[in-house]
Amino acid sequence: MTHPHGFLSGTWVLAALVGMLAGCGSGATTPATPDAGSGADSACITEQAVPPLCTTNPVSPSVTDLSGTWVLELIGAQTVTAPTYSNPFHLKSIGVILVQVTQTASDVGVAGHYCDRIQHDDPANPAKVVVLPAWGHLAFPFQRSGTFADNGSGQLELTLPTAIEVAGANLADSACDALPTDPNDPRVVDIDNDGFPGLTVDLTGNILSGSLMSVQRQATALHGVAVAADRIEGGMTYESDQSVVESDPSNIKALYQFSKASADPAVCASSFVMVKVPDADAGAVDCDWVRTNEGTLLGL
Repeated sequence: MTHPHGFLSGTWVLAALVGMLAGCGSGATTPATPDAGSGADSACITEQAVPPLCTTNPVSPSVTDLSGTWVLELIGAQTVTAPTYSNPFHLKSIGVILVQVTQTASDVGVAGHYCDRIQHDDPANPAKVVVLPAWGHLAFPFQRSGTFADNGSGQLELTLPTAIEVAGANLADSACDALPTDPNDPRVVDIDNDGFPGLTVDLTGNILSGSLMSVQRQATALHGVAVAADRIEGGMTYESDQSVVESDPSNIKALYQFSKASADPAVCASSFVMVKVPDADAGAVDCDWVRTNEGTLLGL
């Protein structure tokens, strides 16, 4: 595997940093384990279990074919436990994607590109994440294949197995290669074309302000059902790792090595929604349209 197929807002790296900053010096954070100095933790990402369906709405049995234009929202939840805070921070990275779905029998293909990336910060977070337009609106490709098939009891379920996504570097093996930590590593790419290595996000807050350039990787699996002719809801599982290659001020990179964020372990903390665009409107739909209408479509 050599390249990603889609990505969330790509800012969970900062959640770890904030947690470490909040408790710096307490010794309660856990550092990532680098691989012989060549990058971040290189343990391979493996196939994930099928997530729960994560919907409280009844299934619409009349939906048998998903072909058409859809707006897909991926919601990835993270938690950070900071030593000086009694409760963990809860953050959500949201990706909004315009996709075309094709279906032949029970086989489904989903292909398109990201239109928006949004970070929902915990109000208690002392360093807020700012997703810059260069990354937030980057039309990053998204491609999956799976099934819309009978679960054995007559209910059709959409299953998109684990896909690995990397932003900010080209890896020979996207599942197992250590992430680069050196901005001069030839694998690092300026994915958002802003003149800095990796992808750039900003921090603003009363603890720290600045810019952070990172390489990030995640694996996601989706499992859902049609709850209406134009709506699919379901659960998402994922795991992630990341590395900071450069920062301004430089101490952000130095501080990051002491901490690491993790996916929220709560059942259904991460989920997805797909909303179908009417066939009559599909030809006029682009990312500008998606960003203008995402609030109405998805409640953002």
